[in-house]
Amino acid sequence: MSVLLKQLQDSLPNKVETALAEHVRVAESWATKIRLWLALTSLVAAYWMWDHHSNAKIIYLAFAALWLVTMFVASALTKRNASLSLATKTTFFDLTIVHLGLVAFVFNGLFPKIGAGIFLCYFPILAVAATRYRIMLVVQASAYALIGYAAISFWAGSPPWFRLSLLAATAFVFAMGSHKPKDLMVSVAKNALQEAFGLGSKQREFEMTEQVHQLFMPAPLMEMPEVWASSKHGAGTETGGDYYQIFDTAKGPLIVLGDLSIAIGKKFDSLAATNELHKTLTKIANRNSAESNLTAIMDELNSELCQKRRPFTCVLAQWRGDQLHYVNAGHLPLVHLNKPQGATTAGRKQLPVTCGAVGEKADAKFVESAVPFPARDLLLMYTDGAFAKLTGDRDKGVVEIEEMAERFSGGEVTTLCHRVFDCGQPGFEQIKDDATVVVVRRQPVAANS
Repeated sequence: MSVLLKQLQDSLPNKVETALAEHVRVAESWATKIRLWLALTSLVAAYWMWDHHSNAKIIYLAFAALWLVTMFVASALTKRNASLSLATKTTFFDLTIVHLGLVAFVFNGLFPKIGAGIFLCYFPILAVAATRYRIMLVVQASAYALIGYAAISFWAGSPPWFRLSLLAATAFVFAMGSHKPKDLMVSVAKNALQEAFGLGSKQREFEMTEQVHQLFMPAPLMEMPEVWASSKHGAGTETGGDYYQIFDTAKGPLIVLGDLSIAIGKKFDSLAATNELHKTLTKIANRNSAESNLTAIMDELNSELCQKRRPFTCVLAQWRGDQLHYVNAGHLPLVHLNKPQGATTAGRKQLPVTCGAVGEKADAKFVESAVPFPARDLLLMYTDGAFAKLTGDRDKGVVEIEEMAERFSGGEVTTLCHRVFDCGQPGFEQIKDDATVVVVRRQPVAANS
């Protein structure tokens, strides 16, 4: 992708040159209008000088005739082939007409008293040259105009310095103005390409993140004899590391939810690290399948992550009879929703953090807690991305999630999960951090058995 982007950027100046070359025909239409305007102006001047005893009217008529002939010839040639070389030739021919007009007035001894106004014809001609966005054309035409007018003025014995200064200043402005649009077009196009490349890369990265997450996250709905779990996950555009899995062990489902600490912007690193975490947890869960000690799993996981220096805030939860056993290692508090049979809303209880994160200290101690958890009760688990759009404060985010959980507790498991997730993600922009919400219900069938 980066090689392709460089090739596109390198080809931009040539593409701009091609686009400007196609602009020549448009610029020529302006040149035609200017020639017509100068011809009409010359005719008016001839009419104004008709009763004058000099040859001024004849010069103005000849001047008008030259403009008209040039206008028709240039228009015909442009229709056949509007090339840059033709534009250059017609520009120099226009300036030559101005020179000839001035020479005619000087030869008849009328310059500068009569005919000096023809000097003003240089300005619209140079302006039209500038509309072709070719700086060398403007520079060459300006030099031709300056040298020609200086020679004619010296021949006529008229001081040319003030008018030459004005002509030079105008030529400089036209030259710089003809060059800037090209630079601007190239700059805008390069920035647009870079932005499009960045957006495309981010979108592709985002899509890959979602695909990889599907490899180590369970299905959104998990129905098991002991529990019914509903989850919703959103991949972040800047940071990742959310992990969620249900391991089917001999002692019942083992639920793991956590957030692996990865530097901002290291999306692919976070995917690789989370995938490696999943493999490690799978091995540990299989080895401890027959055991009921969550702290043993945490000790083994802590040893692995400490070597890799990857802190992992997480929750391990497992149901044993009518009790929920869990370890909350530096993660967000859990929400226990007690919903008696027939109740429209549930009571809310916070299950706090029990110990520090995994992978921070080699000698860390992990504490397992147990709470009564009757059949049909709900457990809400989530990561910090679930409230990141609402607030950047951890404590306020916990309060927001708990209040939403109580407000929507009258719905079923999936309804509660999706409403909490969606209400925590207002707006249409993509989330920056991974967000995961899991709602688990203890099944009454398993409880009765």
